[in-house]
Amino acid sequence: MACLVCHGDEALTATDSTGRERSLFVIPGHLENSVHAGFDCVTCHADITAIPHPEKLAPAACHTCHEEAVAELAESVHGRAPLAEALTCSDCHGSHDIRAQADTLSWVNPKQLAFTCGRCHADPAIVKKYHIPIKDPVTAYNRSVHGRLTLAGVDSAATCSRCHGSHKILDANHPASPVYHFNIPQTCGSCHPAIAQEFVASVHGTAVARGLRAAPVCTDCHMEHAIESPAVASAPTSARNVAVETCGRCHGSTRLAEKYGMRAGRVSTFADSFHGLALRSGRLSAANCGSCHGVHNILPSSDARSMIHPDNLVKTCGQCHPNASANFARGPVHVTEEQREGRVVAIVRTIYLSLIVVVIGGMLLHNGLDFIRKSKQMLRRG
Repeated sequence: MACLVCHGDEALTATDSTGRERSLFVIPGHLENSVHAGFDCVTCHADITAIPHPEKLAPAACHTCHEEAVAELAESVHGRAPLAEALTCSDCHGSHDIRAQADTLSWVNPKQLAFTCGRCHADPAIVKKYHIPIKDPVTAYNRSVHGRLTLAGVDSAATCSRCHGSHKILDANHPASPVYHFNIPQTCGSCHPAIAQEFVASVHGTAVARGLRAAPVCTDCHMEHAIESPAVASAPTSARNVAVETCGRCHGSTRLAEKYGMRAGRVSTFADSFHGLALRSGRLSAANCGSCHGVHNILPSSDARSMIHPDNLVKTCGQCHPNASANFARGPVHVTEEQREGRVVAIVRTIYLSLIVVVIGGMLLHNGLDFIRKSKQMLRRG
């Protein structure tokens, strides 16, 4: 192969448009094992008509065979300036060693894809230079349930391209992007259709359909890249965190409560309840928000399908309290200070608190006076 007379030299390099030095060394075996085995070099490097060729060459002519993919790339966030000056097809697919996606050695195989994307998205210098909003999503993805399943060889697990697209990756603020806020339920629903169906019918899903930007979508509760099972203690959806970390970000917000007419104090009253105190003490089997309201199928209490509709409360409470009766389920849950107690209970509570003050105060006074008396006696004795 005549080209290897020069490109068989391991020391042959050139400086690209970004200023980075790139090797021009070609390992013959790479091309032979690639999907392009049997191609002549000039099939891709079409502007070479004679040897020696000009020092500056056009990028490989991928569009000759992959016209649609190249056109999509040009429309993507990667195909627009200033990234268009830096990125080529080879940055994601390799150059002479391009393999079929199903080949585990391919740069775009599900097992390798996060590492391929991470060459830029986990590089602090590139993240800073191009103002990429999320720093190092690759590390977060690799430790997520999706990342672990992908590395374990589960082909159906979510990868970068399944959520963001492959060639036509758009900015997250672009309405056509699969990770645009209002498109996220549909994107996640491509792998989780039953959950997506429940969410779309829920109070959150209908708010999203009405175009309310503050309405939560999947990533607001589960996060974007570091998605974990609720069984993991650090997950925002774990029993320990869901009330404050997840539901509390909206339902503990005075601004959102006032804006959308939601009842205030839902989080604080839960935290002060028996269930909230039990969770804070580490009893993770205690009821949390999802135990009573549902998870993806949350509906207003006025909806007959809601878990907290009056007709369904016995069944809902009965999940944890098997002998729950209608009278049991009638008990208040989110009790505010104003609703906390009746008159008799208020009197008993006042007496109880007064006794605490009298007993504890009397004990402190007694001990203080006794300490002073004994101190004076010790001083007199010298």
